[in-house]
Amino acid sequence: MPLSQGRALGYRKGRRGGVWLARYKIEGFRKEEKLALADDILDAEGARILDFAQAQERARTWFLSATTLATGEHVSRRGGYSVDQCCQDYLKHLERRGAPDYRHTKYDLDAYVIPELGFLQVAKLTRPKLEEWRAQIAASPRRTNRKDKCEDEAHTQTEDELRSRRATANRIMRRLRAALNLALTEGRVNANPMAWKVPPFENVEIARPFFLDEAMQRTFVKACAAEEDFQRLGRGGLYTGARYGELGRLSVSDFDLSAGTLFVAKSKGGRQRYVHLDPEAVRFFREVSMNRELSEALFLRKNGEPWVKDSQKKPMRRACIAAGITPFGFHQLRHTAASRWITLGVSLKVVAEQLGHVGTKMVERYYGHLASGHIAQTFKALPGVGLEKAAKTKEARVIPMPSKRDFAGGSSSLVGPSTNVVSNIGNTGRDLGVERDVADVGFQDG
Repeated sequence: MPLSQGRALGYRKGRRGGVWLARYKIEGFRKEEKLALADDILDAEGARILDFAQAQERARTWFLSATTLATGEHVSRRGGYSVDQCCQDYLKHLERRGAPDYRHTKYDLDAYVIPELGFLQVAKLTRPKLEEWRAQIAASPRRTNRKDKCEDEAHTQTEDELRSRRATANRIMRRLRAALNLALTEGRVNANPMAWKVPPFENVEIARPFFLDEAMQRTFVKACAAEEDFQRLGRGGLYTGARYGELGRLSVSDFDLSAGTLFVAKSKGGRQRYVHLDPEAVRFFREVSMNRELSEALFLRKNGEPWVKDSQKKPMRRACIAAGITPFGFHQLRHTAASRWITLGVSLKVVAEQLGHVGTKMVERYYGHLASGHIAQTFKALPGVGLEKAAKTKEARVIPMPSKRDFAGGSSSLVGPSTNVVSNIGNTGRDLGVERDVADVGFQDG
């Protein structure tokens, strides 16, 4: 249904319900976007399920972004500097800087900020409005591409899922606030920044990472024997702590046998790093890379194709079921490797470098409790100084030795058991033999 020239709202029906679509077409530019689910099965709630009126409103907001993409010029629904313009300027700023988090920031702003707040003027953003918007994100289920996601709307969130969604809401709020602060710094808007300071949800950033102990690791690897290609990939993850995408991008030339390292050219943060391998890992990578072309992908599937996005999920689930372990994600192998290193006494700084983190903050957040346990065990094993025995031993009485000057003057400074001896000597103290006898008494008393 055309809404205006070059702008139309559409509806497409599927087996599990319909979806709303928006289409923008002008001067050779054409773009189509799925807006949200239609209210065919579940009632509209204004976020992920929309009725007809809400779909029109969402489409009009999206058309602003589409016009910016088509013309390169910012447009605003109400004539002022909008949140949509603010987000687009911030994304351009990140792209020019080559920020490593650009792609994830764009996803969050496009998925959560622009559809709901894009049409609002930055100067008119209020704290209650932002708190309401953030609460909706925290209460909504995790975004997914599953075809049966309509049925998941009625799913009651567990405590950990609620914690995770609140952490996501905090992250998106930080990114929006960064965009707003940039607009304020560069003079694009005149607004009160205190309206943007929404207190974050507390005690939601620390997750509970799942990791395998050494016995479970061996059980998991044995369960992968039916799929040798995935077994090699899983062992690579357990040996290196590398992410799934990093393992998939490795080539044979990235393994250095003489140095015992693995070179990761591209990581999540855009940084390069060398992963140091223990002797068992060196033998494994030597076997995997033996007699192969240097430019060939290090890990290949049984059909000769490299491991790509989501191709590990089904083998991972089959391996967990075969091992009798509650199914978990491939990323938990990274947690397992880090946990093993820390319990073996590797410092947090070294573990952070192995994982590719800039500092130890993330490592402390996820594995700090393991480091504390290792520190406690280390101190329990330290030998004592012996202070307890020293405190219970009685102090020996030491008698000072007399000097010649003491006897020359006819007096003595000796005290204790030797006093009587000196008194009996009298004026004969000049005799060196007597003096030697006095000294012997002093040693015996001592």
